[in-house]
Amino acid sequence: MAQNGLTPISSQRHGQRYWRRFSSYDFARNLTDCPLVEAEILQGAAAFPIVFKAADAGVEPVAILSMTYRASTPFVSADGAWLATYVPSVLRCSPFHASRLEPRNATGYQFQLWIDETLGLVTDDPTDEAFFDEHGALTPELQKVSAFFQARIAAAEETAKVCNIIAEMNLFAPIADHHGIEFPDAALGVSTEAIKGLSQAQKTVLTNCGALRLIHAHQVSLSHSAWLMQAQLQADQAERQSGFNRTPGVSGFLGAMATAQQSEQKFGFAEGENLYASV
Repeated sequence: MAQNGLTPISSQRHGQRYWRRFSSYDFARNLTDCPLVEAEILQGAAAFPIVFKAADAGVEPVAILSMTYRASTPFVSADGAWLATYVPSVLRCSPFHASRLEPRNATGYQFQLWIDETLGLVTDDPTDEAFFDEHGALTPELQKVSAFFQARIAAAEETAKVCNIIAEMNLFAPIADHHGIEFPDAALGVSTEAIKGLSQAQKTVLTNCGALRLIHAHQVSLSHSAWLMQAQLQADQAERQSGFNRTPGVSGFLGAMATAQQSEQKFGFAEGENLYASV
């Protein structure tokens, strides 16, 4: 049964079908934000404003991709290229998704693997990747997808534990803006003043569990909000004047930053490794 446009992967439905790797980030064009895990928080903070939002597991950090709800993000070019210096891990697994199941078993977290069939990446072409082999088992490439989600779900669980500690200390509060730049609705933040009011024992707990690093990354990242808003205003103005075309100043600057950083280092999972080598 489909859920929110997603279809669970099964041998009955996909046993004789194939899938291909995504080649465009157009699916992320109108995302307002996307979740992050603690392991990628420093790379994320270098590229996006990071706030916190309520989620099923409690509170999670999110990268703001658009300062206006459902408006186009400047981080996706007109031809679908990703222009930021970092690709959040949750955006590297299209067209696949996963939902955690209970309980956890001896090998790790159990989850249901889903696929978005609306993106045109499920095919009947045998030159593409098969879902299952002749014995009904996941093919090696789909096993890599499964392993990616196993790692990310575990990382998300650890991030939720850290956020729960912050919440237990009553540090989260609604954050409407940063220096006059308004955030999308439901954003939460942690202020320096709130940290100052803690006991030394509480500060030690935050330090030891990694929460203080997460909070500091969030606070520093908010400085991106003014630039992101300006980039969106410039891009929107260009689109109204000449159709869907990013301004050279916005897309060129973002593309140059992304190219420079990607040429300087090879990212691992926690720092930006693509799920698919060809993307």
